[in-house]
Amino acid sequence: MDDPMRATEQREMRATVAKFLDDNADIRTAMALDPGYDKDLWRRTVDELGLAALLVPERCGGLGMDFGDAAVVIEEFGRRLVPSPSLTTLVACAVLDQCGADDLLARIGEDGLSVSIALADREPTTVDQGRITGSKQHVIHGADVDVLLVVAGDDLYTVDTTSVVRRRRVALDHTRALAEIDLTDVPATLIGPAAVVTDLLHVALAAESAAAAETCLADTVEYLKVRHQFGKPIGSFQALKHRCADLAVLVAGARATAWYAVRAVGTDELASVAPLAKVVCTDALMAVAAESVQLHGGIGFTFEHDAHLYLKRAKANQHLFGTNSLLRGKIGESL
Repeated sequence: MDDPMRATEQREMRATVAKFLDDNADIRTAMALDPGYDKDLWRRTVDELGLAALLVPERCGGLGMDFGDAAVVIEEFGRRLVPSPSLTTLVACAVLDQCGADDLLARIGEDGLSVSIALADREPTTVDQGRITGSKQHVIHGADVDVLLVVAGDDLYTVDTTSVVRRRRVALDHTRALAEIDLTDVPATLIGPAAVVTDLLHVALAAESAAAAETCLADTVEYLKVRHQFGKPIGSFQALKHRCADLAVLVAGARATAWYAVRAVGTDELASVAPLAKVVCTDALMAVAAESVQLHGGIGFTFEHDAHLYLKRAKANQHLFGTNSLLRGKIGESL
């Protein structure tokens, strides 16, 4: 059973993060900035919320919290689609802790460094005598973060960012900037095995997507309550009630799946649960976001409305860190 005290602590943390973001995060302004996110807001999340130090163990001067606490933060950023390197920074800290990279963890926690993980190869990535060569794509906020972790084969490395060519790319999701990373004989330091990296990224995307789906559905239901047609709220029409009920079932299933995966972190179940959670939750967000655009009618198709932002985040999440069709194939092969 869950610890009631931990549950209370996480509710309080959620409320604190939610209020901070509601009061300070300006999504439209942030996604238009050159880095693709608000660096001043990032610094405030570090200073006021202790975000960078959240998963840094106490032995390294951090807060020493667990991945469940990180998932709460990831959810609240995901609900609002806040442009931020928070997801990759938290995942990176969890990986670095498992690898015993105490020196780097201490720097991240003390200096509030942002981190991203270069996972997807555009060209094969090789390592020879401490020098790494290759090219990575779809690196979240990779053009602007302070620390880059690079996956090469079965191992994870940190690289000298001053020797790396980083190019920001136009992304489908306006709220999450992506970059290509070119490495040519770049000094690299071995961190440890990369086995858990993809799994943790999948769990993080699952938690984020399930939370975004909740907000997207809630906003849609509110709109159906205030939009009138034939003298009554369109939400009173039975056909629309049925559509929203189906979406509510999807959202509830996604949330349950995401949190099952969060609780599997650190167990033998993680490798099988993580990709399944990513598929279930990103597909749920896609279904809710697509319906949201339609149920909002004409306004849902405008750039000024947020519906399209959730739709784009959904489609991008379906493709990040392995497409859902690829993951379904791997899940099927493992059965």
